Amino acid sequence: LTLIVPFSDSEYIKTHSVTECSVRVEDGRRISAVQRRKVYALIRDIADWTGYEPQELKELMKYDFISQQEDGTQYFSLSDADMTTARNFITHLIDFCVTNAIPCKVSLLEQCEDIEKYLYACVANRRCAVCGKKADIHEVERVGMGRDRRKMHHLGQLVEPLCRQHHQEVDQMGQKSFDEKYHLQGIRLDEQLCKILKWRK
Repeated sequence: LTLIVPFSDSEYIKTHSVTECSVRVEDGRRISAVQRRKVYALIRDIADWTGYEPQELKELMKYDFISQQEDGTQYFSLSDADMTTARNFITHLIDFCVTNAIPCKVSLLEQCEDIEKYLYACVANRRCAVCGKKADIHEVERVGMGRDRRKMHHLGQLVEPLCRQHHQEVDQMGQKSFDEKYHLQGIRLDEQLCKILKWRK
């Protein structure tokens, strides 16, 4: 990869022994009306739960989001943020809601823009991906009769976090129909999720 940038002081790189740099590509698209509505709906839900005023909470959540970014994300306005920043901010708000079991007026499954990150948060916090209630981990790929769960390895296993009601629904409907109805997909357990769930890797 060769990058040509307007850099006038090439001696700086030599004299300061610069060997690494980060590259941030600007997304030229602006935040969409749909994204903005999602952000404000999530902010209202979090504000109702925490007792903060929505405007104050919005600023707190923006600064919290920025502090956790490793790509140098700067302060942004929801009036003209780029689409990527808006998408990542929505994911951050949803993670906060899942982690703290915040009741939301609209399903977080409908609000999320990154289904894989949403499912990861739901598995890690044992929250139903459909309704947000306390969940068990549903094995999309069935374990099979006679196999001892305590002795089997779970790393790479395809799962979905589902509450009892939605667990019963997937058993009645079948996996494919259930996933099509809720636009769900399974997520494979990595080492971190196995550790959180206390399942054997």
